[in-house]
Amino acid sequence: MKVAILGGTFDPIHNGHLVAARSVADAFNAEEVRFVPAYAAPHKPADAISAFHRFAMVALAIAPFSDFRLSPTEVDSREPRYTVDTMAAMRQLEPASQFVFVMGTDMYRDFESWKDYRRLMTLTHIAVVNRPGFAFRGDIATFTEIEEGRRASLPDQPAVFYLPFVEQPVSSTELRDALRRGEDVREHIPDAVAAYIRTQKLYS
Repeated sequence: MKVAILGGTFDPIHNGHLVAARSVADAFNAEEVRFVPAYAAPHKPADAISAFHRFAMVALAIAPFSDFRLSPTEVDSREPRYTVDTMAAMRQLEPASQFVFVMGTDMYRDFESWKDYRRLMTLTHIAVVNRPGFAFRGDIATFTEIEEGRRASLPDQPAVFYLPFVEQPVSSTELRDALRRGEDVREHIPDAVAAYIRTQKLYS
């Protein structure tokens, strides 16, 4: 089975995450897209909204999509987890699956600072999508550029792919700041998530 993986704090999840997930799944004919909210990301500030609320927001956001799944593996650990450890555990449990880990050009820019990043590249394919303002680094590893509308096959050995046509035009950081200023961000966030943020009085 081909599985696209989106990990992160999702603080909050937004439409850019969903678009990237769908685009990568379509490009590689993935049967499942798995969202993996972090309990507490090692590289993020400690003042993130609680894992409970972030998990709930992801559940609401992906509910309309039959092939989108929510993984509790990192939240259930109740401690910061590194991506390499999560992917190693998934690989052990599902040795026959092909994983495609999705990240933005902003994350890929600092990829060499990730824990055991070389080992991570042996555990999963990596699909890099655009974040405006962050150019793609082509010097980290050999990569294949995927054209819009093209269906790509996954090789037996994990590889890096760049999807320049997929963009995440907004970040969770920008949305948190806008929400704290009382601005309307509903064009960037699924309706169910926006309603949850209002009722739970998050980011106020």
